[in-house]
Amino acid sequence: MLDKSDILKAKILMVDDEPSNIIVLETALKQAKYTSITTTTDSREAALLYQKLRPDLVLLDLRMPHLDGFGVIEQIKRIETDSYAPILVLTAESDPTIRLKALQVGARDCLSKPLDLSEVLCRIRNILEVRLLNKSLEAQKDFIEQRVHQRTIDLKQANQQLKKEIAERKRSEEELKKVNQQLLHAEKLSALGQLAASIAHEFNNPLMGIRNTLEQVLQGTNLEDSLAELVELSIHESNRVMNLSLQLKDFYRPSSGARRPLNLHDAIDDMLKLKQNEFNKENIQLIKDYSDFLPDVNVVEDQIKQVILNLLQNANEACPQGGSLTIRTRAFDSYVEVAIEDTGQGIQQKDMGKLFDPFFTTKGEVKGTGLGLSVSYGIIKKHGGDIRVNSTEGKGSKFIITLPVKANIQKPM
Repeated sequence: MLDKSDILKAKILMVDDEPSNIIVLETALKQAKYTSITTTTDSREAALLYQKLRPDLVLLDLRMPHLDGFGVIEQIKRIETDSYAPILVLTAESDPTIRLKALQVGARDCLSKPLDLSEVLCRIRNILEVRLLNKSLEAQKDFIEQRVHQRTIDLKQANQQLKKEIAERKRSEEELKKVNQQLLHAEKLSALGQLAASIAHEFNNPLMGIRNTLEQVLQGTNLEDSLAELVELSIHESNRVMNLSLQLKDFYRPSSGARRPLNLHDAIDDMLKLKQNEFNKENIQLIKDYSDFLPDVNVVEDQIKQVILNLLQNANEACPQGGSLTIRTRAFDSYVEVAIEDTGQGIQQKDMGKLFDPFFTTKGEVKGTGLGLSVSYGIIKKHGGDIRVNSTEGKGSKFIITLPVKANIQKPM
């Protein structure tokens, strides 16, 4: 509800080329206790005064020199494009079409001269009430829009923060899952390490005695071909079980080897020399894509070479019909990467999650023990690195090793 004092403090602009009309109206308004009244007899000043004062009411004559009342209304409407234009026309025009036109072009009300001052004051009060209520509504609207805008910004920020927290939580959950998998793998290896020592001790010596006895029988006795073949097979199987026993004995055993700087290119080339004849025999094309600069890594040399040899052997066995083997190295800010990629049989999706588990193999009982990748995994993890695999069945596999680089190594200028 508007207070009476708000109406009396409203800003009023009078535009009339007759000074006498200005004096009469201004006197009446002051007697009615209106306190903010501005007048002009030059209609050309009306728009500038309106722009400056932003009055709550304009008392406007129509018939004026230079610029008539219709021209003033058009100017005010250009200023008040989206707002209520508070114009009360006071005119001596007797033609009702003129007054109607004034209302049509934007005036809020129209009175004919000579004026009844009581009616004029009543009309002024009515228009001011509407004008001030409209301004109050616009102010509330602006306030609400500002609050809505700020609330929208707050909600967007909260939403972004929530998305960030969700993403961080997902990363934390993934890291926790990865750590749990590593801990589970480590627990398996630890338990198997204890079992391995017992198995190696209990089986290795008797197996060696059996193998030696069979070799003596084979060398010192003329056996029938079928029996000799059976003895040779027994010796072969004894050797295989002894090798498995030795692998178990060394499985995840803490290494006493000292860490030293190692050039990975040299290590890879050394292992390739051991496998080159097999690659040639299996018709496997070797492709080397070495980084121009690969920093040394601080590692136990024989362990890293064992990992490389294991992966080369896996790639070889994955390509029974031939294919290609690509070895790629890359250097990054804090680590180096070695990728060994083959175009072989690939790995079934159901087996991907078990590749690094001890005793898991896709090679069959005779050909694989299921320890090579587990041993490789343990070695790389103990060096602070990572090993992962990407594979598509029927297209090949890519094993990727990352190892941290030595500190303070810079690329040559």
